[in-house]
Amino acid sequence: MVQLTAGAIKVLYDDDKSSPLYSDPFVQVINIKAVAVAGGTRYRVILSDGIHFMQAMLAASHTSLVENQSLKRNSIIRLKESVCNLLQNRKILIVLGFDVIESDVDSKVGAPITLEGHVTPATPKAEGTSQTSSPVPKPATTFNSGGINMQLEASLTPIKNLNPYQTRWTIKARVTQKSPIRKWHNARGDGQLFSVNFLDQTGEIKATAFNDQVDRLYNMFEEGKVYYISKARVTMAKKQFSTLNNEYELGLEHGTEIEACGSESAIPQMNYDFVKVSDLEKYEKGTNIDIVGVVTEDLGLSEIVNKISGKPTNKRELTIVDESCKSVRMTLWDTVAEQFDSSNNPVIACKGVRVNDFNGRTLSLGGGGSIKKNPDLPEAHKLRKWYSDKAGSIVFDSYSSNMGGGMDHGPSAFMTLQQAKVQNLGHGEKPDYFSFKGTVVYIKSENPAYAGCPICKKKVSMEENGWRCESCQKLHNAPVYRYILTASVEDSTSQIYVNGFDEFGQALLKVSANELIALKDNDAGAAQKVINRALFQTFNFKVRAKTESYNDLTRVKYSCVSVSPIDFLQESKNLVTAIEKLLL
Repeated sequence: MVQLTAGAIKVLYDDDKSSPLYSDPFVQVINIKAVAVAGGTRYRVILSDGIHFMQAMLAASHTSLVENQSLKRNSIIRLKESVCNLLQNRKILIVLGFDVIESDVDSKVGAPITLEGHVTPATPKAEGTSQTSSPVPKPATTFNSGGINMQLEASLTPIKNLNPYQTRWTIKARVTQKSPIRKWHNARGDGQLFSVNFLDQTGEIKATAFNDQVDRLYNMFEEGKVYYISKARVTMAKKQFSTLNNEYELGLEHGTEIEACGSESAIPQMNYDFVKVSDLEKYEKGTNIDIVGVVTEDLGLSEIVNKISGKPTNKRELTIVDESCKSVRMTLWDTVAEQFDSSNNPVIACKGVRVNDFNGRTLSLGGGGSIKKNPDLPEAHKLRKWYSDKAGSIVFDSYSSNMGGGMDHGPSAFMTLQQAKVQNLGHGEKPDYFSFKGTVVYIKSENPAYAGCPICKKKVSMEENGWRCESCQKLHNAPVYRYILTASVEDSTSQIYVNGFDEFGQALLKVSANELIALKDNDAGAAQKVINRALFQTFNFKVRAKTESYNDLTRVKYSCVSVSPIDFLQESKNLVTAIEKLLL
C-alpha cells in the first residue's frame, strides 16, 4: 500500500504553498457524505494523512467517481490541485484535481486527529458593541484613474478556481461580451436582466444581474475593458443559457464590488477555439462551437413569429466559407441580425455558435454568442488573404439547406451498395456516410416538388390573396418550387432508394423545379420526358444512411448528400491505380 504523506494535512490547512509537502501529497479519504446543493449532488469528504484530518469538498467534475465507485471510503488519492477556503469561519479544502491511487483499502490508516476548528474572524467586535443589526453597507463601486490596485493584485483568484464554496475572492477579468437589457412581464410581475462574459488568462465565466442591479451595474461595464470583481455569488451554470465552458456562473448582487482596471495586455481580448467548417459533422446537434469564416451570401433581414413568445423576431441567414472549401448556412437573430452589414464579404469570428442538424449542418448565433466583423486575429488575416487569392477559382461544397437537401462533397468511404449493406451501414446510433457509383433506374414522378417560401424555403399554402408562409408570416404572389425526389439507384451489386432535395433534383433533371412544374401544368407528357431523360444515367453519389421506423416497419433511409457526373479521366486513373495495386 502507498505510504501517506505525513504532515500534508497541516500544510494544506495552513495553505503553506512553500512547503514541499504541499505538492501532490498522498492522503486517505476516510469518509464520504452526499450533500444536496442547487443543481444536483456534491460530495463532502474527510481527508487524512494518518496524523491529522480535515473537511474537504469534491469539485462537481469528480461526482461521477463517487457514484461509479471509483472513489470509495478509505481510498488513497494523490492530490493534484486544491484550494483552502474559509466557509462560515471554518476551513474547508476544495479538491479540484486528484488521482485515485488505491481504491480498495480495508481500513483507516493510523489514528488521525482533527485540525478543524473555528477560525478567528478577521475583524473582531469592539468592546461594548451593540448586538442590534447594523445598517446594510452600500456596495462599493470604484473607478480608478487607470492604475493598478496593488492590494487587489496581491489577492487575485483565477477564474478557473472559482467555486460555490469560496467566500472571499477577487478576479481581474476582461468583459468580452455584454448583452442588451432584457425585460419581461408575467403573472409573477415585471423584471429585467443583463449578462456579461468575463475572461482572464485561465478561463471564462458568465455573470448575470437582475432587477435593481441592472440599473446599478449596466452602464459600469464596457466590452473590452478590464475590471476587478468581488463579492458576487458563485452558482452552478444554467447551461441552457450559457455558451461558455465553465460549470459555474456569477450572480451580481447588492454587495458585489466592481473596480475598473487600467489597460491590461496580459489578459486576452477574446478566447477562441475555432472549428473548421468541414469538421462540423463531428459535432452533435446542440453543441456550442467557435468558427471563423468569410461571408459569401446574405439572404437579407426577415421576420418570423417566435413560437414560444408569439412575438415577431428578426433573423438573417448568411452563408460562410473557410479554407476547407466547405460552406455552411448560419442564422443571426434579433439585434445582431438587424445591425449586421455583409457588404464586401467580411471575415467574421463567432463565439458560442450552436450546431443544428438538418441532414447536414447549419449554425445559429443566439443571444449567448458573439460575432466580430473583420477582427484583428491571425486566423482572420490568413483567411482574408486566402479568399482574396483563391475565391474565384474554387467551387464551395455546402452542407444541407434548411430543407435538409444541400450538397456536400466531403470525403467518405467509396464502396459498392452490397458492401454498404453487409457492413450494416445506417444501423448505428449515428448516421453513416458512404460514396458509390450508381445508375438511376427510376424516378418517382408524383409530387416531385413542393411550393416553397422565397425567403425561408419552407412550405407555403395557397390562399385567396396569394401564398402564405407560416414560418415568415408573410404573403407572397408566387412560390418558389423546390424538388423533393425519390429515385431508385443501382450498381452492379444491389439497389437502394435515394431521397433528395432541390440540388439533387437539379443535378439529375437539369432543369429547375419551377420549370418542371410549369411544364407539368401545361403538358404532363413533356414533363415526364424530362424525368425519363435522367433514367439510366450514371453518377457518383454520396449518401447518408440512417435507420428509421414508420408504422412498426424499420428500414434504412438513404438521403443524398451529393451527386456529380462521372469524370471519365479520373475514373480511368482510379482503375489504373487499382490494377497496379493488384499486380504488386
